[in-house]
Amino acid sequence: MAMGSPLGVLFANFYMSIVEERVFSKIPCPPQYYRYTDDTFVRVNSEEDLEKLRTTFEECAILHFTCERSVDGALPFLDVQVQQTPMGYTTTVYKKPTNLGLCPNGSNECPDRYKKSVVEAFRLGPEGLSASRTDIVTNP
Repeated sequence: MAMGSPLGVLFANFYMSIVEERVFSKIPCPPQYYRYTDDTFVRVNSEEDLEKLRTTFEECAILHFTCERSVDGALPFLDVQVQQTPMGYTTTVYKKPTNLGLCPNGSNECPDRYKKSVVEAFRLGPEGLSASRTDIVTNP
């Protein structure tokens, strides 16, 4: 499957759905479990629960699964920094340290719908990612 193919996301979601069904027939689903394609955000009760989840996923799939743990209650998930608070979670825009702020050249061979998506993301800005208007102003 070619990288960036629209079918790639479809097949990844299909495969991960099958794996999840197998995993959660063996162990209970964590209290919070969110997945976007192959990235998951999970809250578990202990390190042992996290390791059991990871190893069960590996037993049920042909993939290798890695875990990133929160630091001081914060964890980046996709382009969002999720911060745990006493009242739940807050979100702010997250930029990877390797992000140079570059976007694809408009004359490349990328499909037009992807180019339009990039332009739309720049037009809308970070408002869809942040729970705070202050963050949007301080992190343009």
